Amino acid sequence: MSNALTTRSEPPGVLTRRRLLGQAAASFGALLLPTATARAGSAVPKAKAAIVLFLQGGLSHFETFDPKPDAPAEVRGEFGTIATTVPGVQFSEHLPRLAQRLNRFSVVRSVYHPTPDHIQAIHITLCGCELPGANIDSKNRNLSPAMGSVVAKLRGAHEAGVPGYVTIPHRDQLGHRLHYGGAGALGASFAPIDSGLLPTRADAPYDIPTSYRMNPALTAERLRDRVELLERFEPREPTNALFRDGVKLLARGAVAKAFDLGAEPLVLRRRYGDHGMGQEAILARRLAESGVPFTLVNFALDQIKGQDWDTHEDNFRLMKTDLLPPMDRAVSTLLDDLHDRGLLDTTLVAILSEFGRTPKINAKSGRDHWPNVFSVVLAGGGIKPGIVVGSSASGGDVPKDRPIHIYDVLATIYHQLGIPLNETYRDSGGRPVPIMSEGKPIAELL
Repeated sequence: MSNALTTRSEPPGVLTRRRLLGQAAASFGALLLPTATARAGSAVPKAKAAIVLFLQGGLSHFETFDPKPDAPAEVRGEFGTIATTVPGVQFSEHLPRLAQRLNRFSVVRSVYHPTPDHIQAIHITLCGCELPGANIDSKNRNLSPAMGSVVAKLRGAHEAGVPGYVTIPHRDQLGHRLHYGGAGALGASFAPIDSGLLPTRADAPYDIPTSYRMNPALTAERLRDRVELLERFEPREPTNALFRDGVKLLARGAVAKAFDLGAEPLVLRRRYGDHGMGQEAILARRLAESGVPFTLVNFALDQIKGQDWDTHEDNFRLMKTDLLPPMDRAVSTLLDDLHDRGLLDTTLVAILSEFGRTPKINAKSGRDHWPNVFSVVLAGGGIKPGIVVGSSASGGDVPKDRPIHIYDVLATIYHQLGIPLNETYRDSGGRPVPIMSEGKPIAELL
């Protein structure tokens, strides 16, 4: 029974794999996404690509985009505020670069959803729906497709030979215990390509996984001979077409070129920052520029665990010295770079987190999980800049006006990419399921 989105046919099969083809076909599947074409009934896309910076763990809105300078000390925290380019709007004092670029993005300060649990909240944020009974043992993989896989399926790559969906550095969460960035019911053909770990210095080399680049010991002629030999032995093997076409793509070198950080000027890589966040951001820009329609970045210094923003302890020191300066530099440079290249109008950049942090500071100078209200940043891709949508109450604990469910944020991203929310896919039982059953685009930003 087909797992395909109901309005588009599945590409050549990934139904069975022999030992020889197994690993190769899985890698090539993500490369063989169809080139984007207009779809009947689709919204006209304003964004050709989306870069989602996912701050896993839960970004504190108090220390970033929604400070409360007039609140009591146990709520306000240790940081001061700084004026932005929009009169009357203030950010944390430790986001000076972003404060001077609010004319290039907008902030939603009244986002919420129902759960303080990392596992469920991550699934909600990445897949746009709940996963009943989600846990790190038996339900640690998404059944509903992640946003990136939906985009890869419906939009495809904008240039031949590049992936439709890339995850930086990987698709996993909670230290590889969760896997909610995958294709789910859409199948392996629309799973993301993982970039692997990025360098933590601007002058350090980066090698993409060997599965995605030609072995330098092979010539195109030798590779062609191997494919012809394989066809003789297994002419009806359903993965052969996938393998053969994947070899052609590798021979073109489009994937390796898209991932080639070494092609970026060192001065620009340093402008993004001598840290993992900076190198993740510049790679994301490079992928969008190369035609990749969706890139999910687990935006963290610790690229293995990815939980940097879960600041239950020592929140203020971590934010001041470790987390906010690199984020401020990397994101502001990303926006500048996209703008300077004429790409910001067609590249949507989102800063998402699975929830915010508690209004009251705990005994360990930290803040705990808080889904009742938090902030999200949206930029480019047709999003109106310089707008603050909604607000939180004076204590930063609940929305004060214009409550916006996280599903509305995801619906906005889909809308800008031209993906109709009533599109359906078939679950494992063959039942049609909408991409999102709830959520509508945020009108103020369109």
